[in-house]
Amino acid sequence: KRPFTAGRRQQKKYWAMNLKNQPWLSSARIDSLFILFPAILPLIMITLFPGYFDRQTSVTSVWWVILVLNIDVAHVYSTLFRFYWDKDAFRQYKTHLIVIPVVAFILGTVLHYIDGMLFWRILAYVAVFHFVRQQFGFMRLYSRKDPYNKFERIIDSAAIYSATLYPLVYWHMYYIDQFNWFVKGDFVSIPDTLAPVFTILYVIIAMLYVAKEVIASIKTGRFNVPKNALLAGTYISWYVGIILFKGDLIFTMLNVIAHGIPYMALVYIYGEKKNKEAFKFPWRSVAVFVVTISALAYFEEGLWDAFVWGDHPDVFPLTGNIHASTAPWMSVIVPLLALPQIMHYVLDGFIWKVSKEKNVIDERISVG
Repeated sequence: KRPFTAGRRQQKKYWAMNLKNQPWLSSARIDSLFILFPAILPLIMITLFPGYFDRQTSVTSVWWVILVLNIDVAHVYSTLFRFYWDKDAFRQYKTHLIVIPVVAFILGTVLHYIDGMLFWRILAYVAVFHFVRQQFGFMRLYSRKDPYNKFERIIDSAAIYSATLYPLVYWHMYYIDQFNWFVKGDFVSIPDTLAPVFTILYVIIAMLYVAKEVIASIKTGRFNVPKNALLAGTYISWYVGIILFKGDLIFTMLNVIAHGIPYMALVYIYGEKKNKEAFKFPWRSVAVFVVTISALAYFEEGLWDAFVWGDHPDVFPLTGNIHASTAPWMSVIVPLLALPQIMHYVLDGFIWKVSKEKNVIDERISVG
């Protein structure tokens, strides 16, 4: 019997079984802590310490080390674990892994030499695309067992894209002068004449998604907890981070934490599952993983600060000492230092794909 036609005891038993049969990537505990919870962690912090975040709107050096260095930049290097340090993956994609960096560096150098802002603008929009597609990829992962038809999957896609793209469009219309992704002016302004249309679509899509989920739950007696938690977290974090609050610190927190930590967790989960061992999330292995990518991130950012930015003397000892100001050299140095990010964005496009036969995380699960 379905839960709505059975007795209360049967209903409780049915829903308990349903909760256990969720499409977790690892387990309810691990997924909740490292993939779903990061989206709302900054909101909890803002709620608990509103006075601090009212006063502190800029990203201090301490916050920069925590958010940018150890999460945003570090998560880029988790791609090394996934491809370059995985013998099977490297052997399978060897040609791509050698050719793509060379081509990316050459194109980046040419672009930067032609126009430095053109280079940063293209990189900014590629990064935004990567951030948006990651949320779509996680939704696809968590909906891999849903018995939905094509129309229902279209609503899922529309909802996750709406949750991310509407705040970005709003940013392009109203906050171009207040925020930037990499450098000032990397986003282009768009007129706000269609703002009411975008807002109406945003609300309609959200309502359609909720209605679809309610109807599906009534019909099947199933409710996809991680998928809906992911979507709710995406809606809330992107709306709050970009539209509701205008502080650079809050935006960076919501942007970086919700993106970087889940990605690192996904790569780590993949590695554990590939080893065909019982997945226990051993803290010693986690520490090695985190320390390694954080050390690589520190090394890269140290080079950025020494050669290009020179704005964190309290973090890097070589700040400004090797600053290269001539345009030809910058057109080589900047694309070279940006190469790990570019590789992360490009490789993420075909790293992941759901294995329909095994229903486990597989090297082709797509989150980008």
